[in-house]
Amino acid sequence: MTSYSSKISNYVKYPLEGLDIRKFLDKDCSSEVTTYDLNAVICHHGTAGGGHYTAYAMNWLDGQWYEFDDTFVTEVSESQVADAEAYVLFYKKHSDETIKMREKVVGLCDEQESLLHFYISSQWFNKFQTFAEPGPITNNDFLCKHGGVPPCKSAVVDELVTKVPQTVWECLQHRYGGGPTVTHLHGCKTCQEELDRLQKRLTEEKQTFIKFHDKFQDEVDETNTIYCISLSWFRQWEKFLNSKSTDFPEPPGPIDNRAISVSKGRHTKGAEIGQISKETWEYLHSIYGGGPEVIEQPNNVVNGTDDEEEDEDEKEEDKMKDARGDNETKDESCSEEEINEEIVNKQNQDSKL
Repeated sequence: MTSYSSKISNYVKYPLEGLDIRKFLDKDCSSEVTTYDLNAVICHHGTAGGGHYTAYAMNWLDGQWYEFDDTFVTEVSESQVADAEAYVLFYKKHSDETIKMREKVVGLCDEQESLLHFYISSQWFNKFQTFAEPGPITNNDFLCKHGGVPPCKSAVVDELVTKVPQTVWECLQHRYGGGPTVTHLHGCKTCQEELDRLQKRLTEEKQTFIKFHDKFQDEVDETNTIYCISLSWFRQWEKFLNSKSTDFPEPPGPIDNRAISVSKGRHTKGAEIGQISKETWEYLHSIYGGGPEVIEQPNNVVNGTDDEEEDEDEKEEDKMKDARGDNETKDESCSEEEINEEIVNKQNQDSKL
């Protein structure tokens, strides 16, 4: 059975301003602004099988509506937008209070410049200029936990902040709260010291690995035990070592060889493994811990522990074979004795007769 879809062409009436959705909100909604104004419309011309899209959008600088039809842009009236065959409607939250606050801030900036400047997050300031409810001021996007500028942001901090006079800061902070207050941008000494220690650690780990691994590559003794390490974990560790000098990267966590290990410390056939020396394994394990220990036996040479395990297995198997052999021998012996006894009894009976 063939089914066909069709376009719903019912006319939908919609307001250009003042769409109040308060009655549709959950009772626990904390939003104070529930009124929206139309900003754009997408229209579809044609059928469900095909057609053409156009759009209307309002220029927020002058409040004028425009129609967008491929490469053509035409100025239109509000009535034409209101009567459009809308497919998608775009509304933006509207707040008269926020608009008045923006106008007030512009007026305060035009006043006599203050001697003390304050710094506000540019990210938050952009929200204030576009959102009806920007929320509390959040300056932590350019500050560290110690209140200074972290090393990773010191080179670009001027792009992360907006400098405002004292009157603007006091006006915004009084209305929206938040913070913290910043009047001086300075690099964090504590973060820099922590970063220096981290970079020293990364350099030491990298150089130690290179030293051990070069030694491992030059070894000619084919009986040396080879340790295996998960390439998945190794990539995380390598990424940690190669992080930028201004970052605070997270260590990879304990070594996780579970995905490559099978019984008796051997690795899974075909698993993503890296081969390292015992010295390298012990060095990494002493820092990160984890496991399990996975060993690869070169040229079918096994270590002492595995030799002992295989010897024990062989001895146990021999014992089981001997036990089975003894039982079979006993069964055979019993059968012969019974047969001989029956022959003797028969001979005695014949002599009596």
